[in-house]
Amino acid sequence: MTQPLDTLIAAAARATPERPALAADPPATAFELERRVREFSDGLRSLGVHGGRLGLLLPNVPAFPTAFFGALRAGCSTVMLNPLLSQREAAEYLADSRARGVVTIEAMEHLVPPGVPKLCVDAADGALEGEFDAAPHESTSDGPLPRGDGEAVVIYTSAMDGWARGARLTHRNLAANLHGVIEAMQLTPDDCVLGLLPWVHAFGLTATLNAPLVAGARVVPFERFNPIRVLHALEETGATVLCGVPATYVALISAAERQGVPAHRLRVAVCGGAPLRAEVARRFEETFGIPLREGYGVTECGPVCLFNRVDRPNRPGTLGYPFPGVEVSVRGPRGEGVAHGQTGEICVEGANVFPGYVGDAGRHAEHFWENAFRTGDLGCAEADGAIRFRGVSKAMFTRAGYNVYPREVERALEQDPRIASASVTSAPDPAKENEVVVTVVPAPGADLDEATVKLICREQLAAYKQPGVVVIEH
Repeated sequence: MTQPLDTLIAAAARATPERPALAADPPATAFELERRVREFSDGLRSLGVHGGRLGLLLPNVPAFPTAFFGALRAGCSTVMLNPLLSQREAAEYLADSRARGVVTIEAMEHLVPPGVPKLCVDAADGALEGEFDAAPHESTSDGPLPRGDGEAVVIYTSAMDGWARGARLTHRNLAANLHGVIEAMQLTPDDCVLGLLPWVHAFGLTATLNAPLVAGARVVPFERFNPIRVLHALEETGATVLCGVPATYVALISAAERQGVPAHRLRVAVCGGAPLRAEVARRFEETFGIPLREGYGVTECGPVCLFNRVDRPNRPGTLGYPFPGVEVSVRGPRGEGVAHGQTGEICVEGANVFPGYVGDAGRHAEHFWENAFRTGDLGCAEADGAIRFRGVSKAMFTRAGYNVYPREVERALEQDPRIASASVTSAPDPAKENEVVVTVVPAPGADLDEATVKLICREQLAAYKQPGVVVIEH
């Protein structure tokens, strides 16, 4: 049986208890973080929370690892809620997952839907504040499963049909992927990792929290991204590892050109979440003096599947090589293999691949070719095993590293009685990859203008799904 994630953190703390784990205010050694996790878990149990699903609505504050690992230790699995979500979206995810309640901080408790039990924690150390009036856990057909090989997190994604689906990732999935990150990035206790990516998303959770802590590295939490602050942090913290999406690096390059390049110790810079333009990769290396290594992953696979590993020459223009313990293939429309250089669907097998979505009794055949998960992304394989990205076959696009599903945005708009129909497309944007373009047809007699449509979107949709362009057709 796989060790639960919280026991991996405990083992790292026993190995080097005095090493810095979180570079925050206040800082925390590995021993101190383990103490906080233990006390949080004990606190949940004292409130009657042990088992079931528990929502986490938290930014990258020091309380996050306390609440995350503490909830796991209490036998819970965690439903990850992005603070950028609207209250409507959070309510849908919580209802679908049948979560018992939400753990959040005071600054974000207004985002918790009415009637949902909530527990606020101190943002600095994760200490419990207040009471948690949660209903007793009711078991569901799809989990949570026992610790070890059981469910650890639920992350909502894949909203091609308008409804996001909760990908259920197990302790085994996440443990396999974090060990792959440690090997591919060659993380050691000498490393310092900036936590820029949201920890409620699989990329940030695995690459900038779980893997560094298990490797004994130091993690610097960033509650919100600010390129000037990141430049200062590179010099002040001695950071050695940086992970981001293309928009992250576009902003950092621009800031460095204005402010100057800081003295830094970066040895690894990783880009994922969206296709990386060659110009951005070239400018980053010219500016910071190290290559920008591209990788690839999907939430359902824990998430990392491909990476330009540190122990191999960087291959600009490719997604890199299969991750340790991961098998990546490129397949045709009937699941057959295709020749090198031919485009097909990227498929993934390995211990990192999820068992299914919330509500599914098991794996749906439509998502798999035998044991290989169908990502919906297109690629082609080089003779040496590197994979090149060739687009998507699923109805989605990325904006600042986040996935935007047109049908999900359209559904939210069409629920408003003033809108007869809506369609969503993308327009290329050099800084954000794509801009969201919304076209709406007003309902008969409705008085609809651009400002009203944008207000509806702000009330119904996450910040990264907001349209930059609104077209009203009469």
